[in-house]
Amino acid sequence: MYVPLRDRTQPLAQMVYQGLLQDIAARRRLAGERLVEAEIARALDVSRTPVREALNRLENDGLIESAKPTGYVVTCPSMDDVRDIFEIRRALEPVAFASVVRDATPELAADLTRRQKAIEQAETPAASAQANSAFRTFWLDRIRNQRLRDTLLRFHMQVHLVRAATLHSEAGRTAAKAGTRRLALAYCDRDEIAAHAAMQDFVDAALSFFEQAEAEGALQTHPAPERRGQ
Repeated sequence: MYVPLRDRTQPLAQMVYQGLLQDIAARRRLAGERLVEAEIARALDVSRTPVREALNRLENDGLIESAKPTGYVVTCPSMDDVRDIFEIRRALEPVAFASVVRDATPELAADLTRRQKAIEQAETPAASAQANSAFRTFWLDRIRNQRLRDTLLRFHMQVHLVRAATLHSEAGRTAAKAGTRRLALAYCDRDEIAAHAAMQDFVDAALSFFEQAEAEGALQTHPAPERRGQ
């Protein structure tokens, strides 16, 4: 259910984009649901231009796809897609986080500690997802290897959706608290070995909770498409 926009302090296209992104992440917009430019513009009391820009961004993020005759539909990655992304994350994120630890300073350590405490204090799935996103943004932004950072950022939106699913349960949020606690401690200690191990375990735990949510029917994932020649 859309709510008309009132806060015009930021570009309308950004506001529409954030609103739709939050709807998808919170599963208010499910896989297969249609998004029609004119209907969204009318519901939000805005012109179609910012809505078109927002929909184009979501399509580029891989979260929606064009549907005939008009409009878009919300997509959802298959479990094979999710596992492929996690395979990349498990290979790269421990290395990336360990590299960030090398540049830790007392000021930066205090910043990351504050972000981790926000995760500890989050009482709802939405608040936990927001706090975890801020924690992740902190270290992603400090990766010096531009190609490594760009590779991880390619999957930013998919990670955002996976995070929302894994944090939906109390057990998932508890695991995220424990995992980010280990990561923050390794960062503050500037312990690259501990940082690598903590991130590897963190990624593995996230996949485990996502698979559990999928098995319990809490997600709407598409079956993997059949491949020709098999």
